[in-house]
Amino acid sequence: MAQIFQKPPKDRKTHAADKVSQVPQKNESVRKHELRAAAAKLFLKVGYDRATVRDIAKMVGLQSGSIFYHYKTKEDILVDVMSEGMRHFAEAANQPLRDATTPLEKLRGLFIGHLKALHNPDNSEMAVVLSEWRQLSPRSRRLVVKLRDEVDEMWNEVLREASAEGLVQGDLRILRLSMLGAINWSLQWYDKRGKLTIEELASRLLESFVPPDRIRK
Repeated sequence: MAQIFQKPPKDRKTHAADKVSQVPQKNESVRKHELRAAAAKLFLKVGYDRATVRDIAKMVGLQSGSIFYHYKTKEDILVDVMSEGMRHFAEAANQPLRDATTPLEKLRGLFIGHLKALHNPDNSEMAVVLSEWRQLSPRSRRLVVKLRDEVDEMWNEVLREASAEGLVQGDLRILRLSMLGAINWSLQWYDKRGKLTIEELASRLLESFVPPDRIRK
């Protein structure tokens, strides 16, 4: 995503594997959350291609066939994982926009919020959005793009305000893509155990796009 909502596939009424499953039935929303979280971790660890439905089911104590009570295909699982990831991105953008008052505060808040969400170890779904985007079929990609566009528009609105105040200049679409690209790439090198805090990293990245003298005013 330098780059929120698809309805999950309708659950099947019955499935042969469910009849023989020895796993106690749980509230469906809880079970689906467990499956989605497990799938995200597995996709991130071994990649979508190498991950199997059997492995995902095993991670949550299900027989492999029982997964199809919740998802029709393996790609449906990926779409659900990515949709959840986009929701996290949206929440990360919404919070600072509610709290900030000036364009600079909003822009800094977007940087901090996106970085915090991206580097949250419990949010594997967000990293999957970045690593497995090309695995989506055109139809599935269109579903996730709708969610992505909502996040992008939040950034666009703040960048228009920042541009009006002279904080940034140039093609705002290219600027948004560049900002999100720089933030997302930090997933490859940033270590929270290092010297830089998330807030400090956000400030350093922001200085690459906004003149430092404007930031310090």
